[in-house]
Amino acid sequence: MEIGLRLGKVTEVGGEGAILKVKVETDIGERASLVYTNLTGPVAVGDTVVINTTAVDLNLGSGGADFVLVNLNNLPREIKGKGHIIKLRYTPLQLKVYAEEEKQEMPKEVCCPVILAELHSMLLPACYGVWAKNPKLTVGYIMTDGGALPIDYSETVKTLKGSGYRFITYTAGHAFGGDREAVNIYSALALASMECDVLIAGMGPGVVGTGSTYGTTAIEVGTGINAAASLGGRPIVIPRIMQYDRRGRHQGLSHHTLTSLKIALAPAEVVFTHKRWADLDLRPHKVVYWGFPHMDYGAFALRTMGRGYPEEAEFFQTAAAAGSYAASMLT
Repeated sequence: MEIGLRLGKVTEVGGEGAILKVKVETDIGERASLVYTNLTGPVAVGDTVVINTTAVDLNLGSGGADFVLVNLNNLPREIKGKGHIIKLRYTPLQLKVYAEEEKQEMPKEVCCPVILAELHSMLLPACYGVWAKNPKLTVGYIMTDGGALPIDYSETVKTLKGSGYRFITYTAGHAFGGDREAVNIYSALALASMECDVLIAGMGPGVVGTGSTYGTTAIEVGTGINAAASLGGRPIVIPRIMQYDRRGRHQGLSHHTLTSLKIALAPAEVVFTHKRWADLDLRPHKVVYWGFPHMDYGAFALRTMGRGYPEEAEFFQTAAAAGSYAASMLT
């Protein structure tokens, strides 16, 4: 195991809120980096910082940024507030949260639709699909630890928070920073069902993938089906359908979706918008054909794997259709 670290001086600070963009002068030149102020404290020009350069050194797209690991000008930092649940456990970045399980007992059942999203780019159209059907519904987003761990990294979440609709976030496992913190996906589902009408569970930005069948964090859709069904929820899967992915295994219906359905131990409903999928045999799962809501998709600035709505219209329409279908169960 290896980690890339550099010492440097902050030369520029931009942005606002919990995540800031800074420039750091190091012995190998100036580096653009991100700062999570909830973790490191405030940052100012002239501060001495240690940055993690690992992802950029490896030219990675997922998580491909430098991150400020520690701001030496903010030492010491002391623990304040309630809670004793540790996330990122036994790592140099372990942090304390006040999890909901420390505050209250969770219900034993989840009696609502649960949408399972394979990619973070499905979240925004799925939410607007729900609200296109019924704008009064509350959507709960459970962010798993399959992608980015800090929810503040998600521009989509910021957009949904400012949408004017009722939207609550839950960070499960080692993901952190949501409106509510949960120890695992089961407790997150139970908790969210107390406050929300429709739940959407899926990883934050980024995904771990390999060329192998099971070597991807996207496989969590299968375990999400199991979790939702075992608690009495109604699992609904957004299939990953792409037209212009350069990898053949992701063209059309992605092999990751098929693998997740294979490992699921309970039946789910898989929503498609195009009739060419109506006769698809995914048993024991049920293929659902549902028309996508008519919205101005181009206005949402949708992106997945670097491509937008014009290239991957069916991908985004399918996510919106799943949201609409879930909302239809409550009307």
